[in-house]
Amino acid sequence: MDFGGAMNNGGDNAVHHVDLVSWYMDIPPVSRYYLTGAFLTTAACAVDIISPFSLYFNWELVVGGQVWRLLTSYLFFGVFSIDFLFHMYFLVRYSRLLEAGEF
Repeated sequence: MDFGGAMNNGGDNAVHHVDLVSWYMDIPPVSRYYLTGAFLTTAACAVDIISPFSLYFNWELVVGGQVWRLLTSYLFFGVFSIDFLFHMYFLVRYSRLLEAGEF
């Protein structure tokens, strides 16, 4: 992004920008899949492809055959809002640290 020289450091003509694809690919694989799944699940609910009521965890429904509820209850973070952005930020930040750290 070029903000008309606003990010021009020391007079050099270097252009500073964030490459979204390289940032995404730098996320470790499990964290990247979790971020993608959470975003796609929330997006599907936002455009009414699926209902949030079909995602929540209910043990009686899981035993009754709706086993996807074991996974989807961890993927839905509510509607798109600033709260959703904070959830995604902390999800990526801390899952990346867990995945890259040594035990």
